[in-house]
Amino acid sequence: MLVELGIQSVEILGDSMLLLKQIVGEYRCLSPSLAIYLVVARNLLKEFREATWEHIPTEENFAANELAQVATGKQMSEDCVQRIIKAGKKSLPSVLTSGMEIDVNSAIITEDDWRNPIINYI
Repeated sequence: MLVELGIQSVEILGDSMLLLKQIVGEYRCLSPSLAIYLVVARNLLKEFREATWEHIPTEENFAANELAQVATGKQMSEDCVQRIIKAGKKSLPSVLTSGMEIDVNSAIITEDDWRNPIINYI
């Protein structure tokens, strides 16, 4: 949407340092289901002339913090009780149905893989 509006610069504010570092390529994404979104995010960033990002601590990111509280089953703050938040996981991510070409590599570990005891131990 921003690209269609002619926006050339974007600022990303996030409370997940891991996610921010994955987007800029400093860390790898090991989750196949999240890797799809990472590829889409990186492709979208290429559309902008300039992209900056800033880590915002969770305590300062009110909306994300409230969603995290709901996801973990913790009590929401008093001023949030009146709002209804619907959250869920789609079985088929919308990026897969958008027609966008996405190349994601993932490894499937079989039952007889020598790494299974190590993975189970961890």
